[in-house]
Amino acid sequence: MKVKATGEFKRLGVNPKELNYIPEEGTEFEVSGERYEVLKGNNSYKAKFVEAVEKVREPIKVETAKKEVKTEKAVKRITKKSK
Repeated sequence: MKVKATGEFKRLGVNPKELNYIPEEGTEFEVSGERYEVLKGNNSYKAKFVEAVEKVREPIKVETAKKEVKTEKAVKRITKKSK
């Protein structure tokens, strides 16, 4: 996911683990979906460090219904002939 840094990194003096420096406001970089959740506000600072620029599509999981096939068993009838 591509994100854009806000001014919070510089204001708080926080260095993100994805980069080796404190980004300027507007700097774009790539993060994972889980990391994006942390940087957008779910962190100990309760600060929004990034804004989403481009969201990468994740594969869509499709559920399929299972069809049960009923099979019929043929019954073989044997008759005895009397003599």
